[in-house]
Amino acid sequence: MRTFTIRIDGRDYDITLQEEDFAKSIEKELEKELPLHHNNSVKDLLHAYFKKCYDCYLLEKKLHELLDKLQVK
Repeated sequence: MRTFTIRIDGRDYDITLQEEDFAKSIEKELEKELPLHHNNSVKDLLHAYFKKCYDCYLLEKKLHELLDKLQVK
């Protein structure tokens, strides 16, 4: 179990995740877009969220393309 804190608009939010590897990954990814120890705005949080949504969209699109190629063979 791992806990880290995100500061949004002057308030600290403690996030606890059960899986250690996943928590490390999330913390690393958040630091790229949303520094954990800085006072981030809601706009910053939304920007980081939509960027991750877009990243997931691209991965899913690529996965479907690969699956389609495998099914053709």
